[in-house]
Amino acid sequence: MPQHQRTLLVGDTAVTVRTSNRTTLGLDVTKAGGIVVRGPHHTTDAEATALVERRRRWIYRQLNHLAETSPHAPVRHLADGEQFTLLGRRHRFRIVPDDALTAPATRQEDTESGATVLMRRTTSLNLDKARRELINLHVKTAQEWLKIYGPYITRYTNTPDMTLTASSRLRTTWARHHPDRGLTLHWATAQLPTPLLRELLHRTLNLHTVADTHQLDRELRNLWLGDLTHRPLPLPQPTPNATCPACSTPPGALHADHCDIARCALTGRQRDTCHPADVCNTIWTGHYPGVTECAEYGFYCRYGLDGYEPCNADDPDAHHDLNRLYAECRWDIATQRMVLPV
Repeated sequence: MPQHQRTLLVGDTAVTVRTSNRTTLGLDVTKAGGIVVRGPHHTTDAEATALVERRRRWIYRQLNHLAETSPHAPVRHLADGEQFTLLGRRHRFRIVPDDALTAPATRQEDTESGATVLMRRTTSLNLDKARRELINLHVKTAQEWLKIYGPYITRYTNTPDMTLTASSRLRTTWARHHPDRGLTLHWATAQLPTPLLRELLHRTLNLHTVADTHQLDRELRNLWLGDLTHRPLPLPQPTPNATCPACSTPPGALHADHCDIARCALTGRQRDTCHPADVCNTIWTGHYPGVTECAEYGFYCRYGLDGYEPCNADDPDAHHDLNRLYAECRWDIATQRMVLPV
């Protein structure tokens, strides 16, 4: 079916108009909060605008509902002492020597020290690899739970021997039931306690309620979904005496001309007569240029056997990795800082 799309502004709101062979006008609010008008090919901007104005109250109700039900997407720090929840129980995170584990990451239940999630140190140095291993640990935990409790639930269905799996591939649903492929759980649901996991399976299979459905909805909105970062080193607060070490400029003032610490306001690189008439001079903030961004993005390094290598923020002798910052980020003139590429 041929379809055409354009965008128009209704007040300050962007509205997408999609036309096709349909004969009537319709209005949708997407899961991402976008407003879409659907209509026939001859739909005018005036008609689309009028529909949005008429349905404005309904649009606000839908957007409020999305705000109340959308995941909070908490962020976890990849550092000793962080807490990860598995099957409703909090596990303290610990980074251990490589030879202490037979797998990159695992969980342990100990009556004395409590529940822990352990990870090899070399795995923790790579944020993407650490994220994958933690997700795999959740998949394994959910799979083990399904093996124990799943048959007690599926016996109430027409297919008691259905396949039960946990997956890291689901993106928009917490659980999915397919007539031929069985039931699949989202990896993040391994954080739920057993009563709520049972309720999620009952809900997916259209069985009777076994737990508080509102509590399940609240817990689902707060699940950790894989956002992971290194814990930043605390930055010292600038003081009136924290002058630039090269030109003695106090915080909040422009660097002196020819200062070799000053950065160009137009390029973010070292400034030294790069533009005429001082149009590119920058302000000394009290911190060396780039260290604030390194702390925010988790860019740290330390000197190892083969030279400088990436490390955790809380590792001994950790330094802000300015080389990585300038290699992977770009200078944003509007905010006067290095930003990650979109």
